[in-house]
Amino acid sequence: MIWPISETQQRNGMNEGWNILAVGQHNPLHIRAIWGKGVPDPQPVKNITFTAKKYPSLAGRKRAFEDKALLLNQQGFNIYTCFNLISPDFPGDEENGLSVKDADIVGRRYLLVDFDRAVTNQPATDDEIDEVFKVAHELEKDAFYSKGLEPLTVNSGNGAHIYLPINLLNDDVSKFRCQKMLQAMARKYDTDNVKVDTAVFNASRITKMPGTIARKGIEVPDDTGIHERYYRMASVVS
Repeated sequence: MIWPISETQQRNGMNEGWNILAVGQHNPLHIRAIWGKGVPDPQPVKNITFTAKKYPSLAGRKRAFEDKALLLNQQGFNIYTCFNLISPDFPGDEENGLSVKDADIVGRRYLLVDFDRAVTNQPATDDEIDEVFKVAHELEKDAFYSKGLEPLTVNSGNGAHIYLPINLLNDDVSKFRCQKMLQAMARKYDTDNVKVDTAVFNASRITKMPGTIARKGIEVPDDTGIHERYYRMASVVS
């Protein structure tokens, strides 16, 4: 990383993330910890769920999530979570390793529009991040600013995540609709170097947790700072 990132900064980043990824009093919180692509010494995926049964207080549930996320992130895992609400009946817990499936999602509140570089096997340079956000800003203008709304945007560490509020049922009709929406946005916004990920239309899709370090490939230092490739903390864009 180009600079040390403190635990306080990470916790503040996760706290901002909850403004987008808010959950109800009875919804579980789920971590999927995935080793970064191209990072040495790969480790198996971990699925960890924090339930209202064990943590009746939502604040306590979030704290348990954050503590585990920080620990796994420090070990080298990338931290993902679901952006659609999980059913209180989901049987996963902190021990059994169950992953959230589409059928475990209550409904669709967001469509994730993931803008990324066409080549993504290394950490992005600052110029590459700027190029991604220049393209993502076109969607922000069309979907938010034109309606007098503030966008829901996260710097994922290597790209831009925009959350479009949709409020749809979790059914096959909505799944097909979300797929077609992403394909239409790819046709409209894709450039040679920046692409919309059209595969993220399933209801249980996971997303990078703000406040956690995004690792991909190997960091490349550069004394000029121009071509430096470094790990960044995912963060809500204000």
